[in-house]
Amino acid sequence: MEEKNNISYLGQILIHLGITSNNQISEALKIQRFEKPYKRLGEILLELGYISTQDLNRGLSIQHDLLQNQMY
Repeated sequence: MEEKNNISYLGQILIHLGITSNNQISEALKIQRFEKPYKRLGEILLELGYISTQDLNRGLSIQHDLLQNQMY
């Protein structure tokens, strides 16, 4: 069985697109771990000013498409 390249996580997608860096994603994930109430990664990246709403929508759209393709 062929193994698919799994880049369905939003952070990986944004890095792959050149929108964010590994360091920015790591920082946002650290904040997410301790944030109460829980916030989504995209929301934290927006608050930090690392991405725009357009960037988030693009990343989420790609994530949705990848997840749909992995189901089949």
